[in-house]
Amino acid sequence: MKRLTAILSVVLLLLAFQTSALAGVQLGIRGGASAAKLTGADVQDLEGTIKNKLGFTAGIFLAINIGKIITIQPEVLYTMKGSQIEDPLGEYTGKLYGDYVEIPLLLKIRIPTPGIQPAVFAGPSVGFKLKEKLQINGQDIPLEERLLENNDYGAIFGAGLDFGRHFMIDIRYSLGLKKVLTAIEEGTQPDVKNGVWSATIGIAF
Repeated sequence: MKRLTAILSVVLLLLAFQTSALAGVQLGIRGGASAAKLTGADVQDLEGTIKNKLGFTAGIFLAINIGKIITIQPEVLYTMKGSQIEDPLGEYTGKLYGDYVEIPLLLKIRIPTPGIQPAVFAGPSVGFKLKEKLQINGQDIPLEERLLENNDYGAIFGAGLDFGRHFMIDIRYSLGLKKVLTAIEEGTQPDVKNGVWSATIGIAF
């Protein structure tokens, strides 16, 4: 999966450089803060209170502008998922880290107002796990077996503002659609998925 992720990233970069001279095509960078939290029907069965785990997201995007309203926007992002888990009795605080390369393909629609343009966007995404880590009270816990599946998929949707053609901000939600915890018992996998809110700043060239 890591090799596939690297190949996809290189392909996107090559495509960006080959098409950057075309009108309406821009390569950009994006980054910001995130708040990740596990979701799903079986989250309440996990031992402890599930809370947001703060992190960040960053990467590159290719904006293919079709007229003044529509943009097709593939992205390659490093994003931090997982959750914070607190003991109701206050005896421990745990953090489950899942770091991914996430590849969304977004359809963005802008309102072509002068200067600042409001926009909404949505699209599917696929993610490939780079690493996972479990901490209890700040101490790393050795994992004999993986806790998280090696890949993830879902949908991203959000809204933002474009300041001209080169600067933009947005708020987005990454809705996980795949069960990401490995099976606790043979043939039984809990309904626990990733969910991430993020606020990002983008610069297009």
